[in-house]
Formats: sequence, structure tokens, C-alpha cells
Amino acid sequence: MFPEFILPTALDSLTKEANDSVNEAYFCNNTHNAYLTETNPELSQNDLSNRHEQTFVGSVAYDRINQAGLLNRLYLWNPLKNFLGYVLNKNPFFRFADPLGACSINVFIDGGQHGWHFDESEFTVALMLQQPEEGGVFEYVLQIRGLENEKQIVQHLQDGHRKDIVQLSFTPGILLIFGGQQTIHRVTQVYGDTPRLVSILCYAEQPNLVNSEAVRKLFWGRSAS
Repeated sequence: MFPEFILPTALDSLTKEANDSVNEAYFCNNTHNAYLTETNPELSQNDLSNRHEQTFVGSVAYDRINQAGLLNRLYLWNPLKNFLGYVLNKNPFFRFADPLGACSINVFIDGGQHGWHFDESEFTVALMLQQPEEGGVFEYVLQIRGLENEKQIVQHLQDGHRKDIVQLSFTPGILLIFGGQQTIHRVTQVYGDTPRLVSILCYAEQPNLVNSEAVRKLFWGRSAS
């Protein structure tokens, strides 16, 4: 996590740009399991594939972001990509090729939340732009994927147990590099008229990588530009 990664004047401009694009957001108000996979009707309703979390979040897809704007200029800026690759010890390092999810803006309005889940990608780079009036706390349980008791931990979280949950102080200007494929996480419910805005910048170790069609349809309502 890098606090004050963006200078205040640049942060103000990025935040204004993000607010101006909120109307372009597609809102997902749906349920999903923690692994963002299909349900399995052959298994019991208590199986993790059939236990669903509620998510209500908007996302401005990459093809709806101002291509000449500051956010896209930041995403296409090679020194940032090279810096992130160095921090993650990834060489070579590529921008994501997804036409919808390469660089997006998550929008949490009043009532918004993101249920417990693991990410498809190994890591996520997030730049916090705007806090809500209340709620919208980023919570996670670190590095549980592959543990012998992984399923038990996920089930306990879904049952409301709070053991081992970490809350991240995610304030505007912070750049977060987060290993969401191994670490289960969520965003708690947002309250108030000020939306929680977070830009998501996606990269990969291989060229031409994209999100699955299921994830694109879930978060942007379509699978192509």
C-alpha cells in the first residue's frame, strides 16, 4: 500500500473525471459465490458453490472511460507499469488486454457493497479516489487460498464470524496492490449521497489476457465492447 501516491491536485482532477463518468457505470445487483463460479445444482445448498453473497456495485468499463483523460493517461504511462512490475517482481509485465476490464472505475452508491470473494486475477492495483460518507470498508482475510481449512474459513465468514478479518484504511490517494486471488475480501455496505470511487488498473504477466466472459457479463452486463 502506498499512501498519498497521487498528489492532491492530480487527485482532485482524477476524482472530478471519475464523478463525471458515473453515469456511464453499469450496476450489478446480483449474487455470486465466493469463487465467482457457476452454481452446482448437484451439490447441497450448503456447498460453497451454492452459497451466494450479495453484490451491488457499478463499474465504468474501460471503453466508457475518457480515452484522452487523466486516468487512461496514467494507466498507459510506462513508468507506472514498470514501477508496479518491479514491486511485484514481474518481468515481463503487460497491461491487461480486456476491452472492458483493463482499467475501470468501481462506483459504490448508497446501499452498494461487494460480497466476500476471491479475484480471478493474481493481483489487483486499485487507486482510491473518493470515500463515502459512511461504510465502504475494505475487509479481508489474508492468504487462505489452498489452506487445509480454506472452505471452513469461507463458510465462517459467510455465517458472520469476524475472526481474523483485517480492515484496511483505504483513503483517497492511496495506491493498493492486492493479491485478491489468494486473499478473500469484500467491501461493506456504503451509506450516503457521496459515492465510493475506486479506479482499478489491471496488468498481467502474459500478453493478451482478458477476464472470463462470465465475469465481464456480471460486472459490465456484456462480454464485448
